Amino acid sequence: MGKEILNEKSRFLVKNILRGFLYLAILIFAFLIIKNTIGEEQRELWFGGIYDNPPMVITVYVVSEVLFGIIPPEVFILWSLETEHMGSYLTSIGLLSILSYIAGFLNFTLGRLLKNNGKIMQIKNRLLKKQIYLFKKYGAFLIIVAAVSPIPFSATALLCGAGGMLPRTYLLYSLLRIVRFYVYGIVLANIEEL
Repeated sequence: MGKEILNEKSRFLVKNILRGFLYLAILIFAFLIIKNTIGEEQRELWFGGIYDNPPMVITVYVVSEVLFGIIPPEVFILWSLETEHMGSYLTSIGLLSILSYIAGFLNFTLGRLLKNNGKIMQIKNRLLKKQIYLFKKYGAFLIIVAAVSPIPFSATALLCGAGGMLPRTYLLYSLLRIVRFYVYGIVLANIEEL
């Protein structure tokens, strides 16, 4: 029985990592199309006001990360690659990953605070039905998968808090979020050179 569960968890992890790389490939493809079909002047005209306003970009990023990753973090990794408004590219990735890690912990803490509030948990149960099912099935393993794949990280963090996961366990497993940012960031930087 234990080996079967471990195999199922391993398949779940591999499947979602592959989904993450598929998603990354789609993002790279879209990035290359935009870069090669739309001139730099046109891109500057469309995105210049946003790209050149780091406080606004970081605010949107933090809000997105707290609100369950509305905008994929790779968009912001690309922003840091293109603009270098936050220092060197590796520093930017580090800052973005730490902000994501903190946003996840805020949601984890919120989940712990709200777990005994019946009305809020009913709303959560309706809105996050799929993540609740996955958390019940995979438990702490889900935060590892959410940290490295497109599964909504902050929503999973909220569920981990509401599910009673120990903060130390959550903080340790979610460190993989930082690894994911660097892996994706390095891949995107290498694509930029094409």
